[in-house]
Amino acid sequence: MYGGPTLRGKPIRNLMTMEGVDDSDMIKTVKVDNLKIGMYVTLGDLAEEYSFLDQEFKITTKAQIVNIMDKGIEKVKIDTEKSDILDHGDGRTMTEIPVPDDFNPLEDIAEELRETLEDANAPPKTKAKAVYDHSIQMMNSILVKPSPGNILKGKKMITGIVDHILVDDHTANYLTKITSHDYYTYTHSVNVGLLSVLLAKAIYKDSEDHDMGELGAGFFLHDLGKCDVPAYLINKPGKLSASEWEIMRKHPTFGQRVLAEANQLTPECGVIVMQHHEREDGSGYPFGRKGHHIHDYARICTIADVYDALISTRAYKKNVSSDEALRIMEEEMYHFFNQDLFAEFVKLFNK
Repeated sequence: MYGGPTLRGKPIRNLMTMEGVDDSDMIKTVKVDNLKIGMYVTLGDLAEEYSFLDQEFKITTKAQIVNIMDKGIEKVKIDTEKSDILDHGDGRTMTEIPVPDDFNPLEDIAEELRETLEDANAPPKTKAKAVYDHSIQMMNSILVKPSPGNILKGKKMITGIVDHILVDDHTANYLTKITSHDYYTYTHSVNVGLLSVLLAKAIYKDSEDHDMGELGAGFFLHDLGKCDVPAYLINKPGKLSASEWEIMRKHPTFGQRVLAEANQLTPECGVIVMQHHEREDGSGYPFGRKGHHIHDYARICTIADVYDALISTRAYKKNVSSDEALRIMEEEMYHFFNQDLFAEFVKLFNK
């Protein structure tokens, strides 16, 4: 086990001292065995030689590393300046990358969480933290390997989480307070998933007409299609080009396809995954739906999705506080949302 410094409990490594680094300045040569999530790879001529789609991209999943290994490549160059940069908070930065833990199988993750939630002596704050941490592990596992088996196991775990949120108000209330501000697809998926479930609970609490387990699955898996988006686009600094934006706009379609191939494309998951970027004024994508042509399930996810994007630190923007995010959404982005649903969302933070 790595015994170096940690960030929020996770080990971090310094690119400048990593084994295999032998170049100067910002471009370093790294053995493929030493590639980590968060590194920005520059393949150069290797891209054409080995038929890669992109010459440059940031590694966001272990599957990308496996793809490079499978092509027999032994070393690649990384751009440390474009790799993840962690801010100390005082103006200084360091070129270090958070290394996700080696996560347990999904069955073990679900069992560990179940034991904590069923512990009568565990306080609500502890249970909420367990829900969040185990959800992070679950989503990382799914995004690394979005196989039918992993998606099914993940959906079962999500159903258990939703069931607990529905009956335990004390634990649920803590969940709005512990979302991470680090933006990775798996953390964003969990943040949006939990906030959307909380909002759906507030709206549908007196109704038995909604399958909350499938709703939760759609909320957590809303960005599943990003597995098929070139990695360098996910956190690209600056604006996307027209062609890059065209690719990014396809991730709802990609997500629906992945779920269909896994035989897990329920009506709830379908409308959430496909419509979560539609906007009330018709300015969203992929179809430019407007008003009542957007399903309420997707409208719920949209609100949580935009909120989390605002409070999260991205490669191209700083995060804002929760209060500021809600102000921006109310005053500057009001035309994006259904106002009745947004009013219920605001109430979640006043409990």
